[in-house]
Amino acid sequence: MSTRLRRTVPTMVIVVSTLLSTGAASAGSTAANARSAGTDDVATVQHDGYRAVIRRTQHGVPHVLAADVKSAGFGQGWAYAADRGCDLADQVVKLRSERARWFGPGPDNAHLASDFGYHALGIRTKAERELTKLSPDVRAMVSGYAAGFNAYLERSGKLPGWCADAPWVGKIDEVDILSRERDVAITMGSATLLGAITLAQPPTRQERAKGTAPGVDAEPGRKLVAQQARTVLRGDRRTAALGSNGWAVGEERTTDRGGLLVANPHFPWEGENRFWESQLTVPGRLQVYGANLGGLPGVQIGFNRDVAWTHTVSSGWHTTVYTVKLTESDPTRYLVDGTPEGMTSRTYSVRVKGTDGSLQTVRRTLWQTRYGPVIDLSPVDPSYGWSRTQAVTFQDANIGNGGILEQYADMAKARSVGELKAAHRRHQAVPWMNTIAADKSGGTWYADTSATPNLSADGIAAWLSHPFGVLDGSDSRHAWQKEPGARQPGLVPFVRQPQLSRQDYVFNSNDSYWLANPERPLTGFSPLFGFENVPQSARTRQNALMLRKSGPASVSGSDGRISLAEAEKGLTSTRALTSDHLLAPVVRACRAQAGTPVVVDGRSVDVTKSCDVLADWDGRFTVDSRGAVLWRETLAAVERAHPGSVTNAGALFSEAFDPARPVDTPAGPAADTAPVLEGLAKAALTLEAAGLPADVPLGRVQYAVKDGNRLPVPGTAGFIGATNVVEHLAQPGSSLEPATPGGTPLAYGDLTDQGYPVNTGSSFMLVVNFTRNGPVAKGLLTMGQSLDPGSPHFTDQTRAFARSELGRRPFTEKEILADRHLATEMVTGRVAR
Repeated sequence: MSTRLRRTVPTMVIVVSTLLSTGAASAGSTAANARSAGTDDVATVQHDGYRAVIRRTQHGVPHVLAADVKSAGFGQGWAYAADRGCDLADQVVKLRSERARWFGPGPDNAHLASDFGYHALGIRTKAERELTKLSPDVRAMVSGYAAGFNAYLERSGKLPGWCADAPWVGKIDEVDILSRERDVAITMGSATLLGAITLAQPPTRQERAKGTAPGVDAEPGRKLVAQQARTVLRGDRRTAALGSNGWAVGEERTTDRGGLLVANPHFPWEGENRFWESQLTVPGRLQVYGANLGGLPGVQIGFNRDVAWTHTVSSGWHTTVYTVKLTESDPTRYLVDGTPEGMTSRTYSVRVKGTDGSLQTVRRTLWQTRYGPVIDLSPVDPSYGWSRTQAVTFQDANIGNGGILEQYADMAKARSVGELKAAHRRHQAVPWMNTIAADKSGGTWYADTSATPNLSADGIAAWLSHPFGVLDGSDSRHAWQKEPGARQPGLVPFVRQPQLSRQDYVFNSNDSYWLANPERPLTGFSPLFGFENVPQSARTRQNALMLRKSGPASVSGSDGRISLAEAEKGLTSTRALTSDHLLAPVVRACRAQAGTPVVVDGRSVDVTKSCDVLADWDGRFTVDSRGAVLWRETLAAVERAHPGSVTNAGALFSEAFDPARPVDTPAGPAADTAPVLEGLAKAALTLEAAGLPADVPLGRVQYAVKDGNRLPVPGTAGFIGATNVVEHLAQPGSSLEPATPGGTPLAYGDLTDQGYPVNTGSSFMLVVNFTRNGPVAKGLLTMGQSLDPGSPHFTDQTRAFARSELGRRPFTEKEILADRHLATEMVTGRVAR
């Protein structure tokens, strides 16, 4: 049941007293009390057992107040369903292996590959086992969340957004949520190999025949497998969908002497991995604010009264790929140290919708080694298929990770960075992220506690020597090593993971742990966490320069300290390392041309106009910037012609990367200006092909699509070196939500015939400053809270992003009640018996 309450302090007094009363009030009496205080409208679905108040503030952010954890989960599940329920409903179908049932085999048999792949991984089975082992609080939160989602769906009859009226939308249960938790854990590993798992079949006809259904093609397309599999292979990773910047500034560098956090995860704006914002309060037990990935209860990035934390995607590896030598007589038996072992197999069944709407059962037999599923990577490299002499398999550090919700429940209660560290040590359930944290006492902490394979020295040497990082699984020296203190055998234990505590600052921008603080480099860790002494991305360098006490890019005041306002300015900055360091030299180079055309592919191009545009540009990437598009196209053309130019000496820089000066190198403009002038000429041709003037405003070209409308977006592509990254992904996740079309590339650079469509990048932008009076927070959820085109919260924050405008995030009761946008709703529901 839902009851909407008028925004008055007396109303809230009654609501809170009702929630916290020791007597077990019925849903009816709760509604009656609410009505006596003044009720606008009351829904008629009657329940009892759960009771929560949802207060929505600016941008529609829900602040859930409840007397117990299960009711807090209920309120969060209800609010999430009302805003983003389609994202979770879609994932439930996927994780139940029912995609093909509802949507047919899919392009390249993608739905069949997904269904069979999740069967083989046993995600739902593992979730069912996990349910009985949850702590009481997490079990209550999960059950309440599912009940709240279902109660909203029952009341409304449908979910708002792209899945409205879809026949596959239905009620969920606790196992669905725990399956989603486990799926998040394998995002950077097993989830990218579903097609390769399904494709893998023995090379002999007799073995293949065991699991095929006559007349049915269950084999995924080779293009699909190649696209999915690259993420797990060293040297060929495609992780642009997930990135981030995170700062934690300590007492030595903050104006208020407490800790300060800056969070800017670069995550999709479409699909299941977009963030959603909320606050949970159970008086005396829980008070936490932040954002979570779709369908996960609790808060994954955020703060409480004492500590704030964020995450960035680790540059490390969480999966190892193995080849195994097969016996001569049987391609399903392999050797380890010369001893034969048999693969195990299981035949799975999937219901598939035909073109006529009928359902047919398809069966497929899939195989496992001691390491994990057998896979076929021949679409990536023909030598990595399943032959008569060799098979390919893999091991995922997160396949047994069912502790994510438990860890975040502990983190939400932490009272210091020390207690936050203790939660990491206890659970070791962060799957593939770095953690950056600050507390009210001014302490900071960086750590890469992501699940990482613990290879021996021999294993590491072999991994490094192979271009794709493929290991010989027939040699036990390459197996993961058991070590005390790890979450599970074979992982690097907490005490040997990269960590750094400081009183000045720590940060990460998706390069490795090495420069969490450039004044104190971290060294000596397994390369599976990432590499040391290598060129850093332009974005990492820009963030490091912004954190310096002084300098052109520094956000610090004249005292070398950082205030809330200065941190906010840094968070919304649209400057970039490449324009800061190279714009003036490029203008000098093109001025020196003195009207002499630049020849590109036999065409003479006059760059005089382009030079004038860059000379007038301030190097920023706001929606009004004229010159930003020309600059991106220039650098894109140079980078395509001379790969690696942004991170080392060559076409753009003269001084090579120096590990002793990693933030300041490469540096200096290249003496040979021909490559950059050719890039500028190519950029001019690209804009001409698009029918755009050289000084086109960025906001005319770069945009997010909302219900068919184009909303201008600031920022730029990651390689440019801006802290606010915005880009496009053809498929930002596994969701079946229609993705924004990317357009057809034009000429030489990034520009398409649709401009720069955006569906990933800066997402949950947050700055938290710990003062003597508690945390003060400002934030922005760039894609907005709601999927409903009819909601004001469908576009409001995207428009605010265009203005680089963060909103105050109320945290205390006083702040929430003072919010002029406050709208309050009481929700109740029955506990399933």
